[in-house]
Amino acid sequence: MKERILQLTQLAEISNHGHILYMYDSLDGYLKNAISYILTGYKQGNQLLLIDNDERYNLIVHRLKEILQSDDMSFLHYVNNAEFYRLHGDFHCDSIIRHFNRLLAPFFEEGIPIRTWAHVEWREKDVDHLELEHYEYVSDQNIEKSGIISVCAYDGQYVTASLQNKLQRSHEYLMTDTELVKSTLYKMGGMVYPSLSVQEIDNKTANKLKATKHQLQSFITNNLDPVIIYDHADRVISVNLAFEKTFGWSRESILGLNATELPILPEDRKFEFYRNRSFTLRGEKIVEYETVRNTKDGHMIHVLVSCFPLLNAENYNDGWAVIIKDISEKKQAQELLIRSEQLSIAGELAAGIAHEIRNPITSIKGFFQLLQSDTIKNNTYYDIILSEIERIETILSELLLLAKPQEMNLVSINLCMLLNDVIVLMDAQANMNSVLMITEFETEEIYIKCEENQIKQVCINFIKNAIEAMANGGKLVIRLEKKGNEKVLISFIDDGCGIPSNVLEKLGQPFYTTKEKGTGLGFMVSKKIIENHKGTVTIESEENKGTKIELTLPL
Repeated sequence: MKERILQLTQLAEISNHGHILYMYDSLDGYLKNAISYILTGYKQGNQLLLIDNDERYNLIVHRLKEILQSDDMSFLHYVNNAEFYRLHGDFHCDSIIRHFNRLLAPFFEEGIPIRTWAHVEWREKDVDHLELEHYEYVSDQNIEKSGIISVCAYDGQYVTASLQNKLQRSHEYLMTDTELVKSTLYKMGGMVYPSLSVQEIDNKTANKLKATKHQLQSFITNNLDPVIIYDHADRVISVNLAFEKTFGWSRESILGLNATELPILPEDRKFEFYRNRSFTLRGEKIVEYETVRNTKDGHMIHVLVSCFPLLNAENYNDGWAVIIKDISEKKQAQELLIRSEQLSIAGELAAGIAHEIRNPITSIKGFFQLLQSDTIKNNTYYDIILSEIERIETILSELLLLAKPQEMNLVSINLCMLLNDVIVLMDAQANMNSVLMITEFETEEIYIKCEENQIKQVCINFIKNAIEAMANGGKLVIRLEKKGNEKVLISFIDDGCGIPSNVLEKLGQPFYTTKEKGTGLGFMVSKKIIENHKGTVTIESEENKGTKIELTLPL
């Protein structure tokens, strides 16, 4: 104890200020050195500002009372370190230093000598080590200006050897439970980051670093996908053989380039670098997003890109890596499959068209032959020929609606009025088939933006289908209602023959129909129109009970 007090007394004498980094191993050692430091200041007439938690403060006071009288304890001033360092909030360097200076100001104004002892604590998830280093650097400058002696105590079990070395750069002295020495790493006037030799790191740590470096190098070299490694300044420091084979540029021509200068990055994809870098700087990774990259021979290939940060031994971001997977062949296979499916659909459609048009043409041809051999004009023949020609025209018109995108002239339309117009138009056909049409409108004014004639066509198609499904008459309910503030629902509910489940599954296939003169295109055309209006069509049907068709459209 006496030797410790002597060392601290000498420290006070040889320096106009003293910034001491104390790394303690045990609570008992911590308490003994805190008592020694406090008593040294007391004997020199110093006030003492103690920044610690309540538990350790009470232990220190208890031991001091065994040495000093209660009346002599007024020199000791206590601040809870949870409040001081804001352990339950932000660890912010500037606010801590301002608070520290406010606490010392009354003593400086009265010319009262003071020294400080602070137990530095932080929550690992809240304080970055770089922030801690910055805080101690600013704190050292502040203490030098103040001309006081200050101890910053850390629990050694929570401080790595690397962090301790960095903290020594902002402390003139290093203290342990057993000794006090000058910091060999301390540099006045700024933070210095000397390169540490392997001898300054224990063998176990060195071996781990070597093993990690070897594993990383092996991962890069042997990876079948191109890998690019950037340093903290975004310069290329490594690429593998797969990169050279995929893109064509040699390793020598790529090393040292900034990420934005890489020839594989198309001009219109430069934004990806800034986005990817921002993620990795935050310690986040990006997994396989699809994009394109250039090759040396002028081709553009489809790739999947993944990025992740590279951390050094102190867990700091020291660069980032990019893995690029060439998916050109996979993309080509997908495109071939899509083309194959398109050709298959086109083939089925062409076969259906040929079949549907061949029937009326055969009829027309046969009746023309009869007309040529028949000396008496037969008006029935003409009526049949005209009917078949009209059927061909209908098929071709509906096919054009599917094949050729219709020009959309969206205007605001009162949907209630539109439906009423359609109901008036279909009323005669409904009466002829003994069908009663009932409207259930939530309101008389619901406006949507649409192509009026196309929506009318859809409504006519579904009302006509419902009427035809009720051969012996029935009831058709046309319901209109809002769904929240964004959608409107139109329902056509009939009590007709319904649609068998096997037919319902095939509904919408071209030329599939149960009607004698149907084309199977009406539902396809209607569905396409609704989808072009960013809406949906759903059908519910039960055989011999009826069908409900619902159209959802945006308001």
